[in-house]
Amino acid sequence: MTKSQEKKIKALIEKYNDILLISMRLAVTEDFVNLMLLNRDDSEFELKDLMADKQAFYNLVMKEFLKKNSSAVVNELKHMEDPLPKFSKKKELKSPMK
Repeated sequence: MTKSQEKKIKALIEKYNDILLISMRLAVTEDFVNLMLLNRDDSEFELKDLMADKQAFYNLVMKEFLKKNSSAVVNELKHMEDPLPKFSKKKELKSPMK
């Protein structure tokens, strides 16, 4: 991937971030519900009551999913190559606010 392509992808992710976040939340929640329905042992409670407040349900599922998986994502990010050039420590310590 070229630097130009990488820059364009980052700009598009920034542009579409809100939509992607909602899409991810819906996908995780939908997959979660499908898994509960497929595994009858996990569907012993009433789903209609859960779906009464969809927003609260989506938020809870996503919150718990991210709690369980955020360390794995952070761990994966640690092993990714940093695309930014290496700056000296003096440059990193300078604050633009000063």
